[in-house]
Formats: sequence, C-alpha cells, structure tokens
Amino acid sequence: MVIGSGAAGLMAALTALDAGLAVTVLEADGLIGGATALSEGMIWVPNTPEALTLPGAPTPGDEAGAALTYLRAASGNRFDEVRARAYLTAAPRALSLAQRAAGLSFTLNRSSRDYYPDLPGATVGTRALNPLPQRVHGMDRGLFAQLRPPLGTMVLFGGLSIASRDLPDYLNVGRSPLALLRVARHVARYTADRLFGWPRGTRLGNGNVIVALLAGAVVRQGGTILTGRPATRLFTEGGRVIGVEASGRKMMAARGVILATGGLNAHPRARRALLGPQPHIALPAPAEVPHLSDLLFQVGAAPASEPSQPVLWAPASIVPQGLARSGPWPHFSDRAKPGVICLGPDGRRFANEAQVYHDFVPAMIAATGRHAAGPHCWIMTDHLAMRRYGLGPIGPFPVRLGPYLRVGYLRRGATPALLAREIGLDPDTVTATLARFNDQARQGCDPDFGRGTSVYDRGNGDPAHGPNPSLGALALGPFYAIRLVPGDIGCFVGAITDADARVLDASGAVIPGLWAAGGAAAPLTGGTYPAAGLTIGQAMTFGYVAGQDAAGFGKDSE
Repeated sequence: MVIGSGAAGLMAALTALDAGLAVTVLEADGLIGGATALSEGMIWVPNTPEALTLPGAPTPGDEAGAALTYLRAASGNRFDEVRARAYLTAAPRALSLAQRAAGLSFTLNRSSRDYYPDLPGATVGTRALNPLPQRVHGMDRGLFAQLRPPLGTMVLFGGLSIASRDLPDYLNVGRSPLALLRVARHVARYTADRLFGWPRGTRLGNGNVIVALLAGAVVRQGGTILTGRPATRLFTEGGRVIGVEASGRKMMAARGVILATGGLNAHPRARRALLGPQPHIALPAPAEVPHLSDLLFQVGAAPASEPSQPVLWAPASIVPQGLARSGPWPHFSDRAKPGVICLGPDGRRFANEAQVYHDFVPAMIAATGRHAAGPHCWIMTDHLAMRRYGLGPIGPFPVRLGPYLRVGYLRRGATPALLAREIGLDPDTVTATLARFNDQARQGCDPDFGRGTSVYDRGNGDPAHGPNPSLGALALGPFYAIRLVPGDIGCFVGAITDADARVLDASGAVIPGLWAAGGAAAPLTGGTYPAAGLTIGQAMTFGYVAGQDAAGFGKDSE
C-alpha cells in the first residue's frame, strides 16, 4: 500500500510492481501527482551514464566521493551520511528502472551548478538533470484527465505545457527564426490535441511528464491508483503496520505501507504550526491531505525536530487570475540579472539578491519580518533590463507589459523617486540606494553584500554583460517593481528513516511494515538545500529504495 501519488509514491509503487507485488496507491486529492506535477522536475543524481561520458569525467568512485564530500560540507551538523551513501548508490538505479519500466528519460542540465560552488566537491553541469518532454497521446484518456495540471506559470493558452528546456525558445521567439519555428511546432501540436478532444496538450514536460509516465506505467503493470482517498489511520498488529483506514474503509496491506504523503507544508494546520501566522505563499497551495504527524504518532514515530529551516524557501509573488501565467511564481534566478535589485520596506538593500533562493528568504524575514505588512521586499529593475531579461513571469521583449501593469502586479515609475512613491517607499532613500548600487555595479563589485563574487551568482546572470555578469546599473527609465514575499516549495520536517527508507520510532528502532519517502521523510541534508533537484531526486530514489525493501519481505501480495 502506498499513500501519495507524487514522484515518491509512484516510484515506490512501480518498483514494487516490477518486483512482482500487487500495489494500491491511495491519493487524498482528486488529482494525481502532488507537488511533483507542479514542479520543474529537476533531479540531482551524480554518476549518471551521461555524466560519466563527459570529457575529463572522474571515475564513478571518485565522483561518488566528491558528491558525498559536497553534501557533507553543505549540510553542516545535520547531515545523515548513512542515508547519503545509500542515496548516491541507489539514485542511478532508480533512474534506470524509471527509464526501462516507464520510458522516462532525463538529460544533464549543463548550466546547473551546485549551489555552494566554493565548497569542496562542488561541480557545474554534471549532476542536475531535467526530464525530457514527451507526448503522451497514447495514454488512457481517463488517467490523463486525473493528472494534476502544471502551474499556470508553466503553460500557455490554458494547456500548452512549457518545459524548462523550451523556455529559451519562448523568450527569444521575436529574435530567433529557429526559436520561432520550434514554438510554432509546439503550438501546432497543441492545436491538434485540442481538436482531437484532449483537455490540454499531450506534450508534457517538467514534473508533469514524470508523474504522467510513472502513473501510466503503474497502471499498465496492474497497479491501482485511487483518488479522493485520504488515509486517516494506520493499523498495526504485533507492532507491525498492516493497513490503513481511508475514507472510512479499512484496507489491509500484507507487506506494509509506504508513506509518500508530501511534507507538513502541504497541510494547512501543519503550516501554521511550522511557520506561524505571518503570510507565506505555498507552492503548491496547501490541501486537505492526511496530516503526517497524526499518522506517525499512531505508530510511535514522530517527525524530525528542529531542522535549521522548516521548509525549502523561495521568494514568491502571486500573478493575478486572468493573466496568461497566473498563480504563484517562484523568483529563482531573476534576482541575479544585471540591472535588478531588491529593496526592503525601508528602501534599502538587505542582502545579496543573487544568492540561493533558500537563503534569500531567511535574509528577507530577518530584515523585514517586523514590518506591519509582514516580511516582504520589492524586486526592481529598469526598462533596459526589463525588455532584455523580463522579470518574474514577464518575459523580455516583445511580451506586453500592459496586462501586468493594469492589474497592479507590475508597478512602474518614470524615475526611481516616482516608482518609490508608487510602491510606498521613501523616494530619497530609494534614490540614494540606487545611486550607490549603480556606482558599484559599473565597477563590477558589491562591497556591501558580495553579489557576483561566486560562480553561482555569475552563472545566473548574463555572461555577455561586463564587468560582472550579475551586476548592472539601473539607469534607463521607466523603472519597474514587483512585490515579493516568503514562499516555500517543500518541507524539511518529516519522518525519521534509515538507509532502507524504513520509518524509525522514538527510540530509533525500525517500525516493521512502514516506510517513508519524499516530503514524508526528513531530508538527508537537514534544513539546507545544497543543489537543484535534491527534492525530487530524494523522492524518486527513496521511493525506489522503499519499494525494493518492501518487496524483500517475501512473495505475499498486498
């Protein structure tokens, strides 16, 4: 029995099915996919075959050692080395099974870098992978209709999915004939899908294609996926978990239960306990799903306590309904572009804007958390940077700014002082802040916060811009701003597990018949986030590990 239908749950189910077990997946929501379906779908997996064929690639043993060294250095004293070793061993095997059994393929993101590049063991372009977009027009239409659609920020025309690898084409459609041709092909295929009765395009990317292909494989191999079935109780016999209660019905599981419910940030009541009353944007939004703590306490387990951060932070804005890309928007890398700064409610900078998003939000909260309107800041840019790079969900020229300005999402002022008045900041302070920043940016340095000194900062900037790819003056009006608040894209508070994904009780003993993976399990790095793709990477890997371990108990089916 698997509870949850995100990457962790579906991977666990597929692994168990591949080993010959019978599997039922219970999903509390009415749609399949959880947070995975809404994500970019990137995974962090060292030692993939593609990486090992790169020029100058290390041996598998050396790469595993370097990856372990990096995780250890980036995780501090909350590092679970035993589980990290298991992860590095199992992750390539999990991907191999996903490709063989579900047709899911990944490719290296050659521009992605480990988030703390100055730490030992860090690399660039060898560990983070993106799923390849695929058309799933051969999928059962009933199952397709149950898939959770992507965020509005990842689609056009209400149903044309935009994969991460496609984004440069969409941003350069007015500059490159090849980009225009590729986008035109996507639009043509999308139009054909809609004409043939599909509710949205069948070419899927990002986390949506992960969920679609895994779910399709689970069903093809005889697994059952039941939606609208929140699990509210775990049953035990002789200390072993033997089943669940879902929607008032007792369902037995001979091998046990794999928890893949998502993290506590997915539950409204748990979010309030984790984050307090101040407003935060959840990506995805909280849902009425089983409360993980309730399930764990029933069997003598408890979530990991006091990680350095309770959630995986990302600064976010809300794109109003009615716009093409409405919904929560995480501001991952636009903060690092030249000609962009972030100002607190006092009109001053408070942090290195280009730093890792998980670190930027705590800096925002520390600097602005006492403000009457709650923690927030304004990301600001000038006309040149806006038209060249865009900002948040707003693409570069020729994307129209008018729709975003009319609803007040994007604010504009002819001068920095006028923009300051528009967003409620002190004009003199903002003018002085920009003057100081501009002088430093023209010299390519930031003595105040060190922006642009790391490979990570510069990699998210503009390599064609000098003298520093991440620093540029805001000089050409009009000027623009978007309000940012704390957001989160995952949880760091989950069940304590061992290297086989088995849940441990308060004494550290294994609870027989109970496993946890994905957001339901505490991450191996504690409250830190050292690299893009670790969330789904751990979900798929420990879902695979849990499925394997469950299959090792014998041949009795569920």
